[in-house]
Amino acid sequence: MNDNPPIARSDDSASSGGAIATRPGAQPPGPVYPPGSYTDPRPDEDIIDLREYWRLLMRRRATILLVVAIAVVLALVATFNATPIYRSTVLLQIDRSGNKVVEYGDVTQQERSFWGDQEFYSTQYELLRSRTLARRVIDQVGLSTQEEESDEPSFVSEAKDAIKGFIRTVAGGGEEAADAGGAVDPAIAERIAEENLFLANLAVEPVRDSRLVRVSFESASPEEAAAVANAIASNFISMNLERRYDASSYAKQFLKEQLEQMRVTLEESEKRFVAYAREREIVNLDDRLEIVLNKLRTMNETLIQAEAERFEAEAAWQEFQEAGADGSPGVLASEVIQSLKERLGDLQAEYQENLQVYKPGYPKMQQLQSRIDELRSEIGRETAAIASSVKSEFDAKAREEASIRQRLRELKSEALSLQDRSTDYETLRREVDTNRELYDGLLQRMKEVGVAAGVGENNISIVDAAQTPLAPYKPSLSKNLAIAIALGLFAGVGAAFLLEMLDDSVKASDDVERRVGAPVLSLVPYASGRQHGLSDAEVPLIAFRDPKSAVAEAVRSLRTSLLFATSEGAPKIMHFTSASPTEGKTTTAVSTAIAFAQAGGTVLLIDADLRNPSLHRAFSLPNALGLTNHLAGDADPAEIAQPTMVKNLFTITSGPLPPNPVELLSTSKMADLLSLAVERFDHVIIDGPPVIGLADALVLANLARATIFVAEPGTTRKQDVDGAIRRLQQANARIIGSVLTKVGRSGQGYGYGYGYGYSYNYLYSYGGKSRDAQLPEQADA
Repeated sequence: MNDNPPIARSDDSASSGGAIATRPGAQPPGPVYPPGSYTDPRPDEDIIDLREYWRLLMRRRATILLVVAIAVVLALVATFNATPIYRSTVLLQIDRSGNKVVEYGDVTQQERSFWGDQEFYSTQYELLRSRTLARRVIDQVGLSTQEEESDEPSFVSEAKDAIKGFIRTVAGGGEEAADAGGAVDPAIAERIAEENLFLANLAVEPVRDSRLVRVSFESASPEEAAAVANAIASNFISMNLERRYDASSYAKQFLKEQLEQMRVTLEESEKRFVAYAREREIVNLDDRLEIVLNKLRTMNETLIQAEAERFEAEAAWQEFQEAGADGSPGVLASEVIQSLKERLGDLQAEYQENLQVYKPGYPKMQQLQSRIDELRSEIGRETAAIASSVKSEFDAKAREEASIRQRLRELKSEALSLQDRSTDYETLRREVDTNRELYDGLLQRMKEVGVAAGVGENNISIVDAAQTPLAPYKPSLSKNLAIAIALGLFAGVGAAFLLEMLDDSVKASDDVERRVGAPVLSLVPYASGRQHGLSDAEVPLIAFRDPKSAVAEAVRSLRTSLLFATSEGAPKIMHFTSASPTEGKTTTAVSTAIAFAQAGGTVLLIDADLRNPSLHRAFSLPNALGLTNHLAGDADPAEIAQPTMVKNLFTITSGPLPPNPVELLSTSKMADLLSLAVERFDHVIIDGPPVIGLADALVLANLARATIFVAEPGTTRKQDVDGAIRRLQQANARIIGSVLTKVGRSGQGYGYGYGYGYSYNYLYSYGGKSRDAQLPEQADA
């Protein structure tokens, strides 16, 4: 140890007041982070940090493991206390239709589309779950599915009855509703309860992409489970056959009634048809009308031909009239007329030739003239005959056409008359034919349904009958444990997130930086005295006792950060404080002082926590004379400064605890002491009290040139940090940074990959029962 502290009483400094640079209103030499000026350098991005979630789970792994353990224990208790349940399964094959013994159609509609198949099989599955089938099986097997009730009602049953009564009272409006609800027939209620419990133990599981279905039943008895499963299959097949038979019987009865009605209708329509034919004397109206229509068609063809011939004859006559007697085609085509004209031409030529020799009165000439006139008369007669023939042919064709038209009109009239008479006749005949077809169809369908109903077609068959199970189906220990672990993990993770949401303590460096307004200078890991062979009071000396420890490395990192905290290096007067007690403030202050002393500088460590001092216990120094003696009395600084086991490190203990710490710290003696200490030491470190609820830390923060805020992640509450920083800023404190202590305690991931640490008990009061709250002569540690 150093026996001679470098502090000596100086009258000059005392008389002048030692004007320390950190008096109220003065500015520190070169501040780097004025209050509220620090901003987080990392961008605030809305990014999911999986590592942060992993650290959260690691911090809360005890909670998660506890929830999982509880879930596993509950699963084990439930599994071993549960009644073994056996399951027996029967395998059925359900086809759309059974084997066709006859080719007659079914009486029910059969759809062959994909959706039709889905609808059909869904219907079959629901039929397997029907209450009718359940009741038949219960009655057949003699199964009583009512749960056995104890003579004394349990708490659960009483609670259920109370809840049901309350619901009935609220819903019905009083005791009348409860009486009305209790008026249900007990037998009906029992049957419904049996069917509900039966269906609850029944499972219908279709085999995917097949026509197979597994029908399972669960029971406490393996023999009962197998018997009920087989009974379900047999009764389902029987119900299917009965349903088909009932449908066929109903269809047959319905067809019989419709057939009788159709027979009467057919007879009545036939009677009306015969009476009408007799009244109209109609034997075969169809043949007669067909003959008239054939005649009408033939007469139309004849008329067309007659019109053509008449047109031709009329054209020939008109041409004869227009061309004259000599130019008509008939005259020109007549060989007789042409022969006569040739002869006439010869005689006329001979007459002209003889006229040159003889005179017209000559007998020979007269004879020739007579022969010429005769030929001309004969040609005229032939021409008149041809004209008469053309005219006669035209008249004959016109008369023939008129006659055909007259006959055609008569046939049309007759046909129309027959059609008018056949309207009612055809209506009656169609009615008779329609009724006869319906009657024949119903008769044929009734015979088919009768034959098909007697065949007994079945489309359901048993592939594998149910066997007596050899092992219980449930409870399954492995399955229950897997479910319990899964649910426990889910609930544990949920509880972890819930606790994390409810936990309002600071957890990470960026959170502290944002609230303090200054960077985190270092993270001091958690360390216990047992790990280093020290007592709890000597924990602050770990950096000295074990220089290679993580705490020593963290403190050296803190010292380096402080050296670069200002433009002039580490501040001369550093004040360490925290929001609340037991956050590692004293350990950090002592470790920082040791680090600066080991680096070769002279350091004075002042215990300014006048309510719960601890430096004298950490260094095993007497506390009878200390800071309070100097502030309240005439003790010189050289008398209260004590050397420690650490080279270049001196300390001023608190001294006897005063009733008025704030008044003592606010005196000019405290400022003079700090001013003198700055002159004599390279660094002055003040271990101050917490901020919350006390004014001591505010006075010290104003006197110091720099304040380092100490926080314990996972313990220090956010609102306490905010309140403490707000109070320090109001006191013009120069907060240059913060230190996270006890990082890594319990293996939880607060800070930058570390955890958080131990607790240290403070006793803060003006008249508490602290061991240090003694008279000066008794305050020796």
